[in-house]
Amino acid sequence: MKTKNAFAFRDFDSARILQRPFFKNLYFSPDKSDAEILESLSMSTEDSVDILEKKLYMIKATHERLTKFRHLIDRHNEKRLDKYNKKKSKSEKIRMNELQRPAPVMEYFSASLSVLELMKKFEKLYYDIDKKLQTRYRKDFANRLKRIRRDLGLTQKQLGDLIQISPQVFSLYERGERRDIPIHTIIRLAKVLNMSTDQLLGLK
Repeated sequence: MKTKNAFAFRDFDSARILQRPFFKNLYFSPDKSDAEILESLSMSTEDSVDILEKKLYMIKATHERLTKFRHLIDRHNEKRLDKYNKKKSKSEKIRMNELQRPAPVMEYFSASLSVLELMKKFEKLYYDIDKKLQTRYRKDFANRLKRIRRDLGLTQKQLGDLIQISPQVFSLYERGERRDIPIHTIIRLAKVLNMSTDQLLGLK
């Protein structure tokens, strides 16, 4: 017996969501399932910074497409609901907010994940990689700054005085514990150390 939710448009079988034409420009391999794609985009201890950045781009692009896909599904649901309600009496009509989102599996599907569930997995994956990447950037900068300072024979206080920050704050920079370093501090450091900001940040 069909319930109010049973006729709603299904979010598609999880193993096929990322293989639909809607996602074709993301270059996913056609012989991989959604789970395998998620696994390939997960972090690896061997991943370089460049690889992690590419993974973040792919995850973000996929999530944006999943969001658009979800909207397409919602619009389709609304059209089907409107068509259904036109044939029903006032007491039998169903409101859109009464439908479960995601809709339950229909009789002819054996889906394991919905679009919304897949979106949540990509959101978590993005958060985990971005957090790891930010930590790596901070540590790389901290190690580079410490090495440059020691090569010049300066103490943390001496270099801190030159760029007008306290030894305590400078120590946070060298330990990689300061999340955001002001742009003017980066510029002052580059000038005092007689190098470009690209060199200081490890971009050259």
